[in-house]
Amino acid sequence: MKLDRKRIVSSLLILPILLITSCGSDNAFRIPDPNVLYVAFGDSTTAGPSERDYPDILREKLQQPPETISNEGHGGETTEEGLDRLGELIEFGIFPNAEVFIYWEGGNDINEFLADHDRLMLFSPEDPDYPFTNSLSNLLRDITTNIRDAVRLARGAGWEVHVATFFPIVANFGQCPALPLDIILPGQAINANAYIRLLNDSIRSAAATGGANVLDVSSIGDLLTADGANYFNCNHLSAVGNEIVAQFFADELLAAGSLPPLVGWE
Repeated sequence: MKLDRKRIVSSLLILPILLITSCGSDNAFRIPDPNVLYVAFGDSTTAGPSERDYPDILREKLQQPPETISNEGHGGETTEEGLDRLGELIEFGIFPNAEVFIYWEGGNDINEFLADHDRLMLFSPEDPDYPFTNSLSNLLRDITTNIRDAVRLARGAGWEVHVATFFPIVANFGQCPALPLDIILPGQAINANAYIRLLNDSIRSAAATGGANVLDVSSIGDLLTADGANYFNCNHLSAVGNEIVAQFFADELLAAGSLPPLVGWE
């Protein structure tokens, strides 16, 4: 009987540990960082893949110390997945002193839709006989809802929220991992940019209903597409392109007065 009691007690002690370690969230094990004032959140548009990402360049433009901005980019993430991840960041208090939140996500929702419906991008969603109208409408509605909810979560955490639209992609680019042939033809680029315009409409709508400022990257689309060197591949910016975007973000943030006092700095 004594041995059985010991086993029971040991099991009861181990159970909480198992529950904690099996929660499946990396954020649960992160140490809160009180130095972070700016949170750059998104997919591979934020995370990379170029040699320099926009958050690091933005930090330099704003003349902020390295520890004040956190790159929370996660390649391949959809808005639904991002909403869950953001909720965890806030729930676990990872950035207790953050004040500015930059959200840039939604492209992978479109990529997944195209992979399921039109992998070669043969159809334009702006055509009157577009065959996937209902499915696309449902997707755009979900994107709007997810981004709006992300904005509301971030604002509920006390953060000033900025949501970015997407830039157009360029044709005849020899590196296009989103497509089977690894190259994007002019007709495909035209169709892809029609999707991006619809995505940007959803982003603007979500920002408006959620109460966020819009960083309208699409407004500098002509500047970006004017030089292929601004692109790493057909749908990601190079270090040079990220420099342009970072300057645009810096100008917008400074104009909005989004330069919080440095924590622990004179």
